[in-house]
Amino acid sequence: MKQILLIAWREYKQYVLSRGFLIFLVMFPLGLAGLTAAMGFAERSKPTRVFVVYDETGQYADEIDREIERRHALSTLNAWNIYLAAYTPAEAAEALPAPFAPDGVSDARVKAIEEAGGYAAGEAAIADILRPGAPPFTAPRGQFERVAGPAELAAASSVEDAESILRPYLLEERGVVRADGEAAPLFAAVLIPQGFGVSNETVEDAPSAQYWSRNLTDTALEDLVGNALDAALKREAAEAMGLPRAALDDVAAIAAPFEAYRPDREAEEAQLDTQDRVETLMPAALTYMLLVIIFGVGNLLLTNTIEERSNKIVEILLSSVTAGQLMMGKLIGIAAVGLTMPAIFLFGGLAGSVALGAGGASFLGPVFAALFSSPLLLIYLFYFFCAYAIFAMIFLAIGAVSNSLQDAQSYMGPVMLLVFAPLPFMIMVFENPNGFIASLLTWIPIYTPYAVMMRAAADPPLWEIVGATALMLAFAIVLVRFLGRIFRNAILQSSPPKAREVWRLARRDAA
Repeated sequence: MKQILLIAWREYKQYVLSRGFLIFLVMFPLGLAGLTAAMGFAERSKPTRVFVVYDETGQYADEIDREIERRHALSTLNAWNIYLAAYTPAEAAEALPAPFAPDGVSDARVKAIEEAGGYAAGEAAIADILRPGAPPFTAPRGQFERVAGPAELAAASSVEDAESILRPYLLEERGVVRADGEAAPLFAAVLIPQGFGVSNETVEDAPSAQYWSRNLTDTALEDLVGNALDAALKREAAEAMGLPRAALDDVAAIAAPFEAYRPDREAEEAQLDTQDRVETLMPAALTYMLLVIIFGVGNLLLTNTIEERSNKIVEILLSSVTAGQLMMGKLIGIAAVGLTMPAIFLFGGLAGSVALGAGGASFLGPVFAALFSSPLLLIYLFYFFCAYAIFAMIFLAIGAVSNSLQDAQSYMGPVMLLVFAPLPFMIMVFENPNGFIASLLTWIPIYTPYAVMMRAAADPPLWEIVGATALMLAFAIVLVRFLGRIFRNAILQSSPPKAREVWRLARRDAA
């Protein structure tokens, strides 16, 4: 056992104390911080989309402006929720007056905040609970701006004329002038012909509104214009039925009080909260982490074994330990490497949560509660070792029969195809964790760890999990014995065995 632990410690130190690993540990949090800052900078520096509306009816440009204002109001409300979460204690924020306390983003709440005095009144309400050093609340910048367009557009006599006039601007050969007097490229043009939406009876036969833009990837403005015109036609229809035009807005602002509950809890504890939502998503995140780590450490085993074979280092090692001890030492050492990274991130997150105080607790608290108050972490560790035992032996055996990475590629292709085959079905497992696909993947031993992890929060049938896990363990034992013989018999061969010789190596006990 001492020799196995020495080999394991050698393998562990070789990677964990290497410069690359230490640089990774330093760069990862810095990279996350830099990525967050870059995303924030990119959002803040995102250009305002300037567009023109040519409306022959004279009725719908204001409706588009109305929708822009509505979207911006919802965006501002979402920014207010984020501001409260970042700079006020959760308990104190919940005690704020109803419009200003953290809640869902809706038109009704926007209207309530306006009636309560706007965000100036909200800032006054939170003045006593803001954390020291908190910046003032600032609304996000508007994403869209409608401009009058070129002067000659006013002389256009038809949609065709307007399109001809605007084409050079849409192609950015010319610029338009914004409200602040600055020149800007024209992002899009909305052309509304005469007869558009003339009445509820003929709206389907009316000519179509046109959206012109050179940018085919950013469809936010296109969607906004479509929704604005839809809402305008619905208001026209409401008016034709004898209802006030504002009635549709009042109806649309109605939000039904709606809560979700779990039937497997007592009534007073059945309502779902943030932790329950996190627990639902956590298995998918852990499954992804499991897949990434298993194949990351598997590649370490593969490359390390090939390197030691090609450089004759394995011959020196086998002069002091047996091939079986070398194999077990490698498995234990690299498994420890695989657990080191998530452990560092976990404890780093805990330390960050403590350092950030109540703000960090409100943000990361549900995540850690989901991990430590449920069996998810224990399930993850168990199936990590099961999946690791299966795939690590595959990588070790491939490394033992290969003198170079080129030799290993011929084996890795089929293995990768087999391993990644169920990935397209994982979304089905997540959405229907007790369905046929989920059950089928659970009973395939090589996929059992991932399928069970994905189903962990859905209370799958216990007999199915126990039976599939027993089958997986039996499969892992047989596989370890089978591939272990290949490793022990092939590790000292000077030339890689041919494919037909691998079966013979698996059947022969090591000398």
